[in-house]
Amino acid sequence: MLYFIPTPIGNKEDITLRALRMLKELKYLLCEDTRTTMKLLQMYEINFSDKQLSSLTSFTEQGKMNHYLNILKEHDV
Repeated sequence: MLYFIPTPIGNKEDITLRALRMLKELKYLLCEDTRTTMKLLQMYEINFSDKQLSSLTSFTEQGKMNHYLNILKEHDV
């Protein structure tokens, strides 16, 4: 299952409880920028040491896309 999680642009209090829950529960996170996502997780005190963060942009190589599709078939992302 693929989840799209909206994150706040300005005010960090503009995040939903569901978004926080999903960020805590999911093991795999595909993000535009992993550094920004790590900062976001730190801001909400979400442990990410057991998570796999991967960058996904319009410039992502086809080989990585196939890898991400395989992860999607087997796990919640």
